[in-house]
Parts: sequence; C-alpha cells; structure tokens
Amino acid sequence: MTFATLGDRSRPAALLIHGMMCIGKDCEPFGQYLAEDYFVIMPTLDGHGGDGTDLLPVEGEVEKLLRYLRENEIGSLALVQGSSMGAEVALALVKGLTERGIPFQRVFLDGGPFFRFPPLFRRFMYRKFRSLAAIFDTDDHEAAYNGMMRHPLLRFLGRDKAEQFEPMIRSMAQERRHYSEQTLRNLVKICYQCELPALPEEVQRRMVFFFSDEEPARKSRGRLLRTYPAADFRDIHGYAHCGYQISHPREYAAMLMK
Repeated sequence: MTFATLGDRSRPAALLIHGMMCIGKDCEPFGQYLAEDYFVIMPTLDGHGGDGTDLLPVEGEVEKLLRYLRENEIGSLALVQGSSMGAEVALALVKGLTERGIPFQRVFLDGGPFFRFPPLFRRFMYRKFRSLAAIFDTDDHEAAYNGMMRHPLLRFLGRDKAEQFEPMIRSMAQERRHYSEQTLRNLVKICYQCELPALPEEVQRRMVFFFSDEEPARKSRGRLLRTYPAADFRDIHGYAHCGYQISHPREYAAMLMK
C-alpha cells in the first residue's frame, strides 16, 4: 500500500479511498478542492499500484490504513470517504477506528456495493473482473481506454450514462495496470461477500450512504437500512455509479465539505 497526500499537514485530515482498479491519484479531481481546507490522504490499496503487492482481505487493508495513521501521528480524521469498493473498505475502517477509540467526524460512502451474494454469483463476477483486468494490462493506452468503454460490465454500471465514466477511464488507461489472481479474488470477496459490522447508533449518525437512484449498487440499500437505521441515506438523480464525483468534482468536494 502506498500513500499520496495533498494540502497542509496542519489541517484536519480527510482520507479518500479509491474504487476497484483505480489508484489513489484517481481521487485527485475532487481531492484537490478538499485540500484547500484539509490535509488529504489518498492511499493506493494493495494490488492496485506498482508496488508488487496483492490486495488483502478487507481486514488486512484496514490494518495497513490504521498503521499509516499511527506511524504518521494522525490522531483523528475529519472525513473518511470511500468510492465503490473503497466504500466497503471505508466501512470496515470505521469499525477499526471505533474499536481503537480514534476520533472521526463524518463518513461518506459513495456507491458501495454492500452485497453478500452466494458462491456461484461470486465465481461469475470473478470471471468478469478478470476480463476487465486484462484490458488494462497493456502499454497501448488508447486500446485500454476503448476496450474499457465498450466492456459489458461498464455499460451495465453506467446504463445509458456510461459516457460519464470517460474522464476516470481515460486516467486509468494512461499507465499499464496489472492485477494478480489473488487481487482479483479479494476484489470479489470485498465487493460481494460484504460483512456489515455492528456499529453504535452514535457512529451511525455520522455516516452518509450516497447512491445514484439508477445504479445497481443501490439495491444493497435495504440491507444497509436494516443494519444502520440511524445513518443518513441520500440519493442523486441523473448519474451513473459514482458519476457525480467524476462529472462534477468541484461540486462533489463542496458537498463533502458541507
């Protein structure tokens, strides 16, 4: 796991956790605006950068995030934000912060697929993720971009709004990205074998679950409502999966700060 930062370290800390097959710098489009008021921390999860690691089960990734906070003497967080798969890592991190008594103010979980599906479905999604990974394992940036924009999974996530992903996919395609078999298996586990930790009501009240009203991940909302009835649930209309942060990064950052 590696870390990039933006802003003045003396300011309150905001931790941004990227989505599947992204890296920390993919949070920069909105993170740069947060950096006007916050010290922004953008980890690249294991298995996603060029550091030779494999993605760990979510508990292992959380332990590395907590270790970074401890080693860098960051005693509290103003914001924990996670996108897509990163939202599930962020939720597990909330459990770790709570258990260790590390203060945090708000948690914003954008488009997390908080599902727990049976093994047959997880095997199916593993094959889909493997085909996605193969697209980015090339030095031909244009081929990677075009292949991803045509991929059935992206068309499914975006429905009739897949063009909203264009800036993010263009950024992702600019460098070769390799994902190991272990990383892909843990991607599937994090996304589709998601445990919802028990959290006190006081912690729930600081959590925001944010979805586009058209995205497939929103179907996990009922499960979340039953587990976290005191949390804040917000929908936005007219966007694909995590499309608001991609299409309007400045406005998205303003919403987070508000």
